[in-house]
Amino acid sequence: MTFTLPGLGELTPVDHAPDGVTCWTTTSGGAAVAVLVEEPSTVADLDPAFITDVLADRDRLLATARAAVADALGASVAETADDPEFTFHTGRDWVVRFAECAEPRLSELGVMVVFEGHEVTDVDDLADAD
Repeated sequence: MTFTLPGLGELTPVDHAPDGVTCWTTTSGGAAVAVLVEEPSTVADLDPAFITDVLADRDRLLATARAAVADALGASVAETADDPEFTFHTGRDWVVRFAECAEPRLSELGVMVVFEGHEVTDVDDLADAD
């Protein structure tokens, strides 16, 4: 199954996704982008125009994500958070994970900022993630 984003073209399907999850990847502006559909949702539940809108507004939304990290975990964490990865789910749920972070307790998995639309709903330091 293929998935295409306006302006980015056809995304690459991920072969090693868990059962019940369909995933595609690409890069945009040097950042990794993933689109996930978890059953019982279907591709029809994705909003390609919204995903394209978020990626077009990437710089402002990354600044919003960094500000949320600073508020939740401190300015030093936000300053060292780097290598953003965007992951989109069905509807308007998406996350940006800063895969790199110089803070010792966060260096392995980074920091994740959860969005609903253009609003931050959560910041997770991923320190206790499996």
